[in-house]
Amino acid sequence: MERKVLVISGGSSGIGLATATYFAERGFQVYDLSRRGGAPAEICRHIACDVSSADQVRSAIEQITQEAGRIDVCVANAGFGIAGSLEGTVDRDAKRQMEINLHGALRLAQAALPALRASRGRLIAVSSVAGRIAIPYQSWYSASKAALLSAFLALDNEIRATGVRALTVLPGDTATPFTDNRIHNQDDPGCYGDKVRSSVAKMEADERKGKSPLSVAKVIWRLANHPNPPPQTVIGFSYKLLSLLYKLLPLRLTNWVVGKLYS
Repeated sequence: MERKVLVISGGSSGIGLATATYFAERGFQVYDLSRRGGAPAEICRHIACDVSSADQVRSAIEQITQEAGRIDVCVANAGFGIAGSLEGTVDRDAKRQMEINLHGALRLAQAALPALRASRGRLIAVSSVAGRIAIPYQSWYSASKAALLSAFLALDNEIRATGVRALTVLPGDTATPFTDNRIHNQDDPGCYGDKVRSSVAKMEADERKGKSPLSVAKVIWRLANHPNPPPQTVIGFSYKLLSLLYKLLPLRLTNWVVGKLYS
């Protein structure tokens, strides 16, 4: 029997590695598209790929379809974060944030869709609860994840008739190397005082105490095998409740509460 194929960007660590491992243990042939790799060879095949390059993404997908003959699940996971005030964020970092977190995911979707149509597969993007609940001093990150939610929601309706689904998962705090790899502003204006430092410190402490990336991998697996999955899935009971309250309560109130939590 021909093995099913998972393609995942950013599969060398954190949520990506947990997902690659979980699928490989259940019989999938796994391809990791990342710049440096690092996942064990018995887990997945690494293809060097920077998702900010359309040529590299197209080339990687072509290589996979030639080698494996199919793609059943494609997970857009590559991403990083910026910490600091919007005012103090340099243009280079802001552009890179959107380039990787948003455009990179959509590039991968564009390239993988023909193969996914053939298998009637699943396209899954890793967004964030911050895409629904904007976090102070993570404005660019929140914007990138919110845009990803909107784009995949639209895409899901574009491709549903072809048998492919475009889905997003929204993790909350998760204990991964993502925290240590975050870019911190070097020149936030003095008017913010210690707010940036204290807010980011709280956020990173919460992340380090967060859920295991395996919890996210299990949700991705469930969505990949669900006959009629929801377009967006918040991960974890507390975050589901928080997301529901954010929808039901007045925005003026919820935004004030978020500001207090991170000040």
